[in-house]
Amino acid sequence: MPTSLCNTAGVSTPVNMQVPVGFKALVKTMRWLVLAAVTLCVFVAGSTSPRANMIRDAEIEAGLETLVQPLALAAGYAPGEITVRVVINPKYNAFVAGKRTIYVHSGLILQADDVLEFLGVMAHEIGHIKAGHVPRLDEAQQQASGAAALATIAAMAIAAGGSGDAAAGVLIGGSDRANRVFLSSVRRNESVADEIGLALMDKAALSSVGLRNVMQRMARQRALPESRQSIYYSTHPASAERLQALQDHVNLSPHSANAPSSDMTRLYARMISKMFAWTENPQRVLNKNGGTNTRADDRRYALAIASYRQGDLQSALDHMEYLLSAYPNDPFFHEFHGDILFALARPGDAAAALEAALARRPASPLVQLTLGRALLATGDKANLPRAIKILQTAREGEPLWAFPARQHAIALGRAGHVAAADLALAEESILRGDEDRAVKLARRAISHANVDAVIRSRASDIIFHYDGAAD
Repeated sequence: MPTSLCNTAGVSTPVNMQVPVGFKALVKTMRWLVLAAVTLCVFVAGSTSPRANMIRDAEIEAGLETLVQPLALAAGYAPGEITVRVVINPKYNAFVAGKRTIYVHSGLILQADDVLEFLGVMAHEIGHIKAGHVPRLDEAQQQASGAAALATIAAMAIAAGGSGDAAAGVLIGGSDRANRVFLSSVRRNESVADEIGLALMDKAALSSVGLRNVMQRMARQRALPESRQSIYYSTHPASAERLQALQDHVNLSPHSANAPSSDMTRLYARMISKMFAWTENPQRVLNKNGGTNTRADDRRYALAIASYRQGDLQSALDHMEYLLSAYPNDPFFHEFHGDILFALARPGDAAAALEAALARRPASPLVQLTLGRALLATGDKANLPRAIKILQTAREGEPLWAFPARQHAIALGRAGHVAAADLALAEESILRGDEDRAVKLARRAISHANVDAVIRSRASDIIFHYDGAAD
């Protein structure tokens, strides 16, 4: 189920990414957000918020990565090398950031006509990754200097947030030459990503009709008044030109008539149903008829999630116990069963359910994290060794996420391993960007008696790196 990266109060809270304050932080944030310009989908004008929500859900991420895997393998990546994360945003959009991570808006999952359209978007995004377009965007930025560069970066960042009008206003204030340099690079990248994406879909024996349909969505932007056209439309190759290239490929490809497998279609339907249950108003989920394309089990799952979100935990529990009686080997049903039991203040039962989930799908850091928290919540010292071990494993699976580090620190502290706990808190502070606190905690870690050599070494490294003077 969704887990929060920054709110320790509950596992059902989506991630909140607060935009930092200050000029240096602003530049850093803008440089990150400009990576969102490597997109396939449409940005539409509208209000934007300084906060972006990201949902971490083991099943949704695993399901989307399973769907993407044939394309990733076709591109030469090993299983698990391409990761998918979901941003809670109703706009139809996806982008790449980092080396091999695709960020997908919830709106894309819910609005795509079918799994082939979703896979067409993913093929295009993997095309960007394969072509190395993310680092090349940094190179393009460097060709525009000073205020003009910042204006261009800010414009693309605002566009990523959804405000095309604001982005256009920022661009007017920057250097036209700098803008042309940057945006011409983006246009070239889009055409290259199209070509790679089409080749990947052919190699995976998937129909490229879905990617063609995405371009048809973009082409419809031409029917909008200029004031309502997205910045995406104005800064990428003409939709008509790209649409014709994609249509030509569909006409020639031997795989164009290939239908997605029943497993793909069924999995994507479950992703849609679960995403709808987590992102829509829960009362609307409860009232909505499942429709002819919704399997009864997916509908019941959605009802369990909506009931959970409304606080009707008994109904949620009843739904999940029914599903588990029919599908006792589904790890994600066991996971959500554990989440409900945890919310019912039954941490021991929750831990048992989460152990059942891990027995069926061991490599799941998000489930490991929830299990560790449930074990801690039992208040039983006998559970601390297992909690410490499983939270350490969760940290290893999510090395850039501060929340597992903090939970691991709590477990270590309760077990009396104070130096190790202080070190874990120092490492958590680094992940949160609080370097001063990290140094203080690292110094405290090595101040304890009989500190393990490994702990002392890691703490000293933190002090040296962030304070410049190792003790």
